[in-house]
Amino acid sequence: MRRMILATFALGSKHGWAVQGVKRIEPGHSWLDSLSLLIEAKMKKSLVCVFLLCGCYTYSNTAVNDAAIMAPVRVELTEQGSEEITKQVGPRGSMLEGVLTAKSESTLVFGVTALTRTNGVEETWHGENVTVPTSSVSRIQLRKFSLLNTGLFVAAIVAGGFLVRTAADAGNVIRDGSGPPGPGQ
Repeated sequence: MRRMILATFALGSKHGWAVQGVKRIEPGHSWLDSLSLLIEAKMKKSLVCVFLLCGCYTYSNTAVNDAAIMAPVRVELTEQGSEEITKQVGPRGSMLEGVLTAKSESTLVFGVTALTRTNGVEETWHGENVTVPTSSVSRIQLRKFSLLNTGLFVAAIVAGGFLVRTAADAGNVIRDGSGPPGPGQ
């Protein structure tokens, strides 16, 4: 009967050490085998998180009057619009990103999450309300979920994971120098 060694991967917790997973490793296997087992255990848990967090989005143009309240939008301002909102956002604000929180015939109110200046510098905002006259809007774009881009991204991550797993597989590593002969041998 072959003796088996139990390898445990532990993760610290506030109540001491908690066992995260137990894997069996036969004596004589390398650290590469241990790494492969760890990657396999972590990958299963991580893939679920990756699939949930890797959504891709695109922006599509829409008419100012068609933008819905609480819709995520990006707004490009005219030069006059940039001057009109200087008191609210500072000088040279050219583009706002955020959520349309209110609108009327003459104004739009945004909960701004990002501001781009005319020199390309981007600033992060925390939902502050900015009122913009509709005549100051050069273009408004709605943010939409892109199923195609998300699918391609997830496929690339899965393919990369399989490549890493294949590369880390113990059968793909030559250990004792008994590999295939080189050229001219």
